[in-house]
Amino acid sequence: MNGCEEEGLYRIPGSGKDVKHWQRRFDSEYDINLFDEPELYDINTIGSMFKSWLRELPDEILPKSVQNKIGAECAGATAAPQLLRDELSKLPPFNYYLLFAITCHLSLLNSYADKNKMDYRNLCICFQPCLRIDAFCFQFLVMDWKNCWQGCWTEKEYLEEEYRYEREGSMNESEDLALDDRAVSSSGSSQPVVGPPKSADAAIQSKSALSTTRHPKQRSLSSSTDGRSRLNATHVPAQSLPAIPRVVTPEPPQIPEPQLPELTGLSPIRM
Repeated sequence: MNGCEEEGLYRIPGSGKDVKHWQRRFDSEYDINLFDEPELYDINTIGSMFKSWLRELPDEILPKSVQNKIGAECAGATAAPQLLRDELSKLPPFNYYLLFAITCHLSLLNSYADKNKMDYRNLCICFQPCLRIDAFCFQFLVMDWKNCWQGCWTEKEYLEEEYRYEREGSMNESEDLALDDRAVSSSGSSQPVVGPPKSADAAIQSKSALSTTRHPKQRSLSSSTDGRSRLNATHVPAQSLPAIPRVVTPEPPQIPEPQLPELTGLSPIRM
């Protein structure tokens, strides 16, 4: 069955438990394809959820100041006045297209009023409080819907603003990444290089080697000229150490090889 032909649509409430369940689903998942949900078979649950969502909108889709201006300047109009069309075109794209879709749906419901019993009076009862639109503007948006829309004039401006915001956001993100990289590199370079501790002798040797490599000529000249005078001035005779006797290892005696006596006069052994 066509949903617009459902009798009592938006007048018959759905199950409160089911409505809260699907509201939580939308709050957590943000978008749900209701046609892919086999558990959602009651169209009145969808209708109640839709009206609840409209009531919870923070601001009017069509501002009250605009409605008051149209009602004051276009009183007695029998068709959609030009002022209404102009004020609708001046809305932000979000408001313009949302109100366009909702009123299109309501105008379609009104065309099936003989089947769904949702005539203009019932539509006013169900949707005027939700949309917060007065009766004067609401009648044109539903009964003369096609003549209310002439295009959104602010769409180009909002698109340019959105593109600029996206570009600035990407630039700021790249700058933040560059700052993070520089912070990491600077923190790594500021840390001292930690190596194994050197002994006192190794430190003295490295210091003397460093001074020698820095000034090799000055080092050689000073060692040749001033070294002798420094030694003569501060020479202290060294104490004589006792002589260590030299140990001589004696060579082993030579033992003469023994001489075997010659055997003579022996007769051969006969077998």
